[in-house]
Formats: sequence, structure tokens, C-alpha cells
Amino acid sequence: MTIFEDSYFMNIAPFPAVGIGMGRLVARLDGETVRRIDPHIGFSHRGIEKCMEEATVLQGLVYTDKLNRSAPFSCAYAFVLAVEKLLGITVPERAAYIRVILAEMGRILSHLRATANLASETGTDIVYPLVNRASERISALISEICAGCPVSVYIRPGGVRNDSELETADHLFAWLSKELPPILSDIEGLLTENRIFKSRTVGIGHIDASLAAAAGFSGVNLRASGVKWDLRAAEPYDAYNEVSFDIPLKTDGDCYARYLLRIFEIYQSMSMIRQLLEKMPEGDVILADFTTRQTEVLTQLSRHFELYGRGIALPAGEVYSAVESPLGEFGVFLVSDGGERPYRCHFRSAGFPVMQALDALTEDCDLADVRVIVASLNIITTETDR
Repeated sequence: MTIFEDSYFMNIAPFPAVGIGMGRLVARLDGETVRRIDPHIGFSHRGIEKCMEEATVLQGLVYTDKLNRSAPFSCAYAFVLAVEKLLGITVPERAAYIRVILAEMGRILSHLRATANLASETGTDIVYPLVNRASERISALISEICAGCPVSVYIRPGGVRNDSELETADHLFAWLSKELPPILSDIEGLLTENRIFKSRTVGIGHIDASLAAAAGFSGVNLRASGVKWDLRAAEPYDAYNEVSFDIPLKTDGDCYARYLLRIFEIYQSMSMIRQLLEKMPEGDVILADFTTRQTEVLTQLSRHFELYGRGIALPAGEVYSAVESPLGEFGVFLVSDGGERPYRCHFRSAGFPVMQALDALTEDCDLADVRVIVASLNIITTETDR
């Protein structure tokens, strides 16, 4: 703490207390009132964008997965779509369905964890056991779909690594209809009308629609301010144009509105997964040029070394592709010079614009509300630092 004549500075670190990565906020205080906050970005920086220039496409998937481990598939998905856009290929329909199912399962997992973190910052730690139980089940189902394949390389150019087992659909239906609804009901019962929770979130961390749009907000943080924008509906990719879903909106733009939207979006994700399971087509899950499954063992082995060692040749050019991750718009700007490794790979983080707006979001708030505001925004510092 540094004391000045009319104010003093305080380090709020590590930030966040729970979650992935580490950041630092420097607050200028007048008593316990925040006059200014400066986010110091870079504590989790590992130079992933630079590392991508030395990696083949399949090797790069492992890097992108490390950007946001709390929302599986969100970052790798955008990178794969950028690669496919550059290659000019369309994946099999069944693979597109599986991808969207996994993306929505990751959204549910991320929203549940964000809700638990927010509840913890307001003093309601009892939500954690419920979320942990749901998280374990979701992780088990994802592992079942991927058949033991690492999550980071399951979604890949040309489709997905392998098909799911027949009984997996039954397990997903049971999870959606019997296991997850009671947990959501308990969480809503603990938080939605909780007087203490509402006193710590209603009217706190308000941001209006114009400022949210100008700052580059996306996802829940943008829709909580009344701006109806969702890439899944505005620019649908893979199988999102095959499902119907609502885009919940709130206009309050505060911590409570962001909490409500995450709960609403979980129900929408559940509906989308049901629709996709009911309409799941038959067929291949990966294009022939991107699989190692060949009839001859020697051919399979040589193809494996070709894909993983030398890599996939990318046509020269540049593309931008984005997905609606649980945090907002996560984009990939990919530049190729015609080789197997990207010439440049830049990530558009959903959390970076939010970090830049923290000063406006926390102006004149109480010091005790800073962590609540940050938790409601669901910032993942590893994704922000890149």
C-alpha cells in the first residue's frame, strides 16, 4: 500500500482468487471508495502466439487448449475453423453435430464455474459442492464422447478424431433430463432470490449498452447490457443453423444480470444438445485426407508421421474465424505463407476488452465490490494474456 496526500494505492492480487491464471489490479482508493483501477496484464503470459509459429496445425491445438481450460474446446474450436477456412474444406455433417454438442457442454461447464466463483465472492460457498459434482459428471461425459482422446486434439481440421459410442447418446439424455436440472434448481434456489446475494450484485458493476459495445464487450457481458449479438445466430458455424434457440437479454448491465443470463443460457444449451442428439445424422466424422485410419498398418503408421510430424500444408493467405465461446467472441487471425506452420497466429481474446474497461466498471464502487465485479465478468487471465 502506498499513501499519498489525498488517496492511497493498493494491490489487489492475486486476481482472481479462484479460477485459472493470475493477474494484478492496482486500485487508487479514497477511504474504501475506488477512484481508479489499473489492470496489469501479463502475469500468465507464455508467448503462445509466438509458439504457434513453430508448431504444425495439430501441435498448435495443444497450445490453444491451454488458453482457457475452464471452457473446453472454445479456443481450439476457433483455431480449427480458421484452418478449415484457409483450406476451403467442409467437415462431415455428423462431425459438425458432435462439435456443437461438445461446445455447448463446455459452455454449461464454464457458466456453472463462473456462477460458483461469483457466489463465493458474495459469501455463498455452498454453491461450490453442487458445481463440483456437475463438473465431474460433465468431464466424464466429455471423456466418454472423446473415447479417451485428449480434449485438446479431439476437434481437429477435417472433423473430429473419432466417433462416439452408441450408448453415449442415452447417457447424455439421462444427464440432461435427470441429473443436471436438480442441480440448477438448487443453485437458483440458493442465489436468485437470496437477499444477501442480491444486495451484493444488483446495481453493482453496471455498464450501459453504448459503453459495452464501444469497449468491445461480447457474450454474456454484452447481452447483459441489452445488446442482442450472438455469433451462433448472427454468423452460424457448423450445425448451429440446424437448431433453434433463444438469445436471452437483460438491460440492467450489472452483476446480477450477468448471473441470470448465465443460468438462462445453460437451459438454452441443454435444449440445443437435445435437438442435436435427436437429429444426429449418420456418416463419417472426419475427412479422408485428415485421418490416420487406413486399411494397411504401414500406411496408417506413415500417415500418422506425416500428419503429426510434417503437418498439414496451409495455402498462402489470411483468414479470420471466431466462435461464441462462454466468455464471448474468441477469434483467430491466421496468416500462412504456404508452409506447414502458420506465418502468424493472433488470438482475439474475449476478456481483453473487459480488462480495459475495468476502470469504468469499478469507478466509485466500494473496495469490497471489486472482486464481485471481476467474478461476474468471468475473466480468464490465461486467455487475456495469450
